[in-house]
Amino acid sequence: MITHWNEICQQIEASENKLLEFIESAGLSASQLKKLQKYICEWNKTKKLAEAFDQFIAPFDPIKIQSPFNQDDFRYIWKTWKEYMQEQHGRIMRSRMEQMSLDYLAEISESNPDLAISYLRYAMANGYRSFFRVETKDKANPPKSDKNGSDF
Repeated sequence: MITHWNEICQQIEASENKLLEFIESAGLSASQLKKLQKYICEWNKTKKLAEAFDQFIAPFDPIKIQSPFNQDDFRYIWKTWKEYMQEQHGRIMRSRMEQMSLDYLAEISESNPDLAISYLRYAMANGYRSFFRVETKDKANPPKSDKNGSDF
């Protein structure tokens, strides 16, 4: 996908160069330049949209993830959690979010991998976008969610 996106960016740049070359060499009258100005305004909006979208396609360099849990069963459930987030909620977990999520999970589970797995399984089973500390009494009355699935 990144290769295709880079080709699109190169094409945008080539098109802009051709446009500028045309404007310089066409010998357009003032009225023709005024009409062309509307097109140039729209072209600039398109370029800005492409530049903004570029941040999603080619984001910052990822950081190295340091998991606080080294057990195979935790690695499996964490992979399942990331897939669940993408499948169920359309959220791709990039490296910084993943690291902070792992750190938070270690904190609320007091670095207990079995408890961390339990929190993740509970959140997935109930369709939550996030995991949280689950007390025994909370299992009967989970936190209220708004219509978008966000906890509050």
